[in-house]
Amino acid sequence: MIPERYRRMLPPQWYENDIAEYHFEGTTAAVYTFNVQREDVLQQFSPWSATWGLDIWDWIYFGEKQLLTIEERRKNILAQHWARLPFTMPVLQSLGRAVGELVSVSEDFEAKEIVFSFQQNKSVDLLTLHRTFERMRPVHVNRERIIIQQSGSLIFSTETMQVFETMPLFCGSFHAGGENDLC
Repeated sequence: MIPERYRRMLPPQWYENDIAEYHFEGTTAAVYTFNVQREDVLQQFSPWSATWGLDIWDWIYFGEKQLLTIEERRKNILAQHWARLPFTMPVLQSLGRAVGELVSVSEDFEAKEIVFSFQQNKSVDLLTLHRTFERMRPVHVNRERIIIQQSGSLIFSTETMQVFETMPLFCGSFHAGGENDLC
């Protein structure tokens, strides 16, 4: 059977033609393969989605191929990309959104600092933010200050962790476990 989308363009005597069916089946497979290849090439135009095209992005930003994993290479290309951009508020906001859930970016003129405020809902890649900021920071800006707005506790860890809730011990109050003589 000839696909319905082609029937509108063909005369009725072609509807039951076996040779035409083979032709359209072969053409459909070739068109589908071409579209897959085209999409793959289009993915290589962005370093964030490139796979085999990362070699070209490495050459553009570093002049040589990096011998790292794909994710590490993308992270290095992103950092180099940020470092080349001008030091403006929209660029700093984009940098903040790239590493976490950004609330705001502001300037503290007296302390010569840039203040990033993040929500604690998502993780914040502080190391990438600091390294990228230091690459693009002009001389007259001393440093970045990072504020994480939170409702619970904040724990920094690089390994498997266990979380325990603790109660502060007050002087003169009774606590189970023998710590009654705090004062």
